Amino acid sequence: MMQKFLEKYYTKDEPIIIWCSAWPDSMYLLYKILDTEYKKNLVVCYFNHKTRAETEDEENFLEELCKKEKIAFETASCDFEKIQKLYPSKSFEELAREKRYQFFDAILNIYKSNKVLLAHHLDDKLETFFFNLLRWSKLTGLINMTEHSGAILRPLLHLEKQKIIDYLEEKKLKYFIDSSNFENIYTRNYIRNDIIPKFEKVNSNFKQNIKNTLNYFEELKDFIDSEIDEFLKEQWIKIFNSWEYKINTLQIYWYFYIEDFNKKTKLMQKEIIRHIFYISNNNSTIWLSEANIDDIIKFINWKNNKTIKEIRKLKMRKENKIIIY
Repeated sequence: MMQKFLEKYYTKDEPIIIWCSAWPDSMYLLYKILDTEYKKNLVVCYFNHKTRAETEDEENFLEELCKKEKIAFETASCDFEKIQKLYPSKSFEELAREKRYQFFDAILNIYKSNKVLLAHHLDDKLETFFFNLLRWSKLTGLINMTEHSGAILRPLLHLEKQKIIDYLEEKKLKYFIDSSNFENIYTRNYIRNDIIPKFEKVNSNFKQNIKNTLNYFEELKDFIDSEIDEFLKEQWIKIFNSWEYKINTLQIYWYFYIEDFNKKTKLMQKEIIRHIFYISNNNSTIWLSEANIDDIIKFINWKNNKTIKEIRKLKMRKENKIIIY
């Protein structure tokens, strides 16, 4: 199974960069790749947050394992206490994520790669689904993790966490446990430790049922996105060849006719706005609320001309009968 996944995304000599925490999920992924012919290409990366006593043991263990297996090992750390004093408005989680991704980018650049393997599994996907559902999310947020997203590959999304643990225990393979996962001070931990077990009591197969629902959502989103792409491309060609285009010389922008936008259903209008916001904000719909979408639609239909609407990196301008973005 892992061999086929790697064949799908990698060439024979391409470096395979894996983010490893030494916890069960990433150790399972690492052990599985070590059993394939791609083992020689492995680059194991560990970011030491230095916030738990066991992080030194985790890093030392991974370093020794990589030496034994004759594979590359890369590590980095950060003084988060010092960093948080410089950025008091940011949470530890936010800063840690930023520093991890800076580490990712550096490793990808060093090894001239455009892919990194993460060990997110089905339980992670379900936790994120509930987390995003609680704070209102569009289809993108509900679907959340996918097998291939940008530079990230996730081979384990079909696997439940318990099956990962069972495999490691059966094979007597070493892994570490993050003790902070059992503390319900974080919303995600509360969902993991209290909410999801209640669903399992109601229906022991609920994880697979939610997984199937999310697969359906993904197919639905793919269809909607293809319809939006077609609409926006048609609009670009239509305006490119029109009198308005030649007057305004708008070739560096994308745009659509207000009249054609208003012919779309309410759902498609909202999804077009969501799509434009997504591509304007580095493939993210965070901070785009339902109120924002309604506000943008009102702006599109305002009578005032030569007006501008901005929400984060999304910038729209009204030019007679068209919207430029």
